[in-house]
Amino acid sequence: QLELHLTRLIAYAESADPTLQREVAEKLANAAVKAERQVQIVNLGGLRLLVPLTRSRDAEVRRLAAHALANLSVDAQNQIKLAEDGAIPVLIALLACQGEIHVQRQAAKALANISVNVRNKERVAEEKGIIPLVELARSPHVGVRVEAVAALANLAVNDKNEQEIARVGGLEVILDGAKAPSVDLRSQCARALRNLSVNTDNKARLRDLGAIPLLRDIAASRGTRAAAQAQRALENLEASDK
Repeated sequence: QLELHLTRLIAYAESADPTLQREVAEKLANAAVKAERQVQIVNLGGLRLLVPLTRSRDAEVRRLAAHALANLSVDAQNQIKLAEDGAIPVLIALLACQGEIHVQRQAAKALANISVNVRNKERVAEEKGIIPLVELARSPHVGVRVEAVAALANLAVNDKNEQEIARVGGLEVILDGAKAPSVDLRSQCARALRNLSVNTDNKARLRDLGAIPLLRDIAASRGTRAAAQAQRALENLEASDK
């Protein structure tokens, strides 16, 4: 039944009619919330539906398509399949939707999910996804920043990415986010700093940028996720480099 439904929806998705596109995008976003549907949708060619929707002229269609991709990318097998089917450059393109904060947030969230996979950390870097994520980590919108930093934190569990994030100014951006009042943002920044404080050059740079007192302050809020991550980052920074 789902297969027949998706086949019919593909024609709608490829239509130029935003009303039809919105109907398809909404159905997919809602269906993708259910864990048992996530794998089915991808295996039955759901990406064929979503790619044209991400390029729709209608902002709401783009938002719903990005939301569906974020939901689908929660599943570990889907993370592999979506990457193989070309979802990563599609999501990186969505990061550039200026003024569409919900699209940017969902696209960054999907990239964060996809980047849990080891091979996908390399793929996102190969598709030039690090710089736009660092740019979004400067967003005035907290929700967008949280997801962008979460993606960078996942990507940083890779030696080359850890260096590249630092090279393009990511350390400064993430340290700035760690000072924000948002608990979620501070937590993701602390996690990112933990992963970015393994490389010797990054350690020296973070110390010079004043990361240690900032992390001590976060670590003092005991019992929080941010405190645990900040403590691990401090251990990295305070460890001998020998």
